[in-house]
Amino acid sequence: MRNRPRLSAPILGMGLSMLLAGCGWSSGEATLEGAKEEKAPHSAMAMGHEMKSPKPTRSVMAKGASTEVVIDNFTFDPPKLTISPGTQVTWINHDDVPHTATSSTKPRAFDSGTLDTDEKFSFIFTEPGAYDYFCAVHPKMTAQIIVK
Repeated sequence: MRNRPRLSAPILGMGLSMLLAGCGWSSGEATLEGAKEEKAPHSAMAMGHEMKSPKPTRSVMAKGASTEVVIDNFTFDPPKLTISPGTQVTWINHDDVPHTATSSTKPRAFDSGTLDTDEKFSFIFTEPGAYDYFCAVHPKMTAQIIVK
């Protein structure tokens, strides 16, 4: 009968290890505090709380509407877009090859640089006018933003 308590300690230890593994503590965190820090965003999301992001960038702080131009199959969609001043336009490349959204005027009103697949670029149009643009990698890809 004295051996029975000795057997329960290893079984209890294995059970505790399995419990901690299920909670994520064995996934590489060095301490219980590290496990709590790593899991904090998940628990906040589970409770329906929105996580605060770091200080917003200038384009996020600007007031106004926003819209999206999709780059896919070597086209800008929509090819012609009319917006109000203060609108943020975001280009997203859904194509399998790199593209740019580059203003046709010099000096360039905007230039996304090379956008790989699923990368985005945003620009806020503040001044009325017609803004022709193209893909610097594929110059036959053209489109226009009209701000009025």
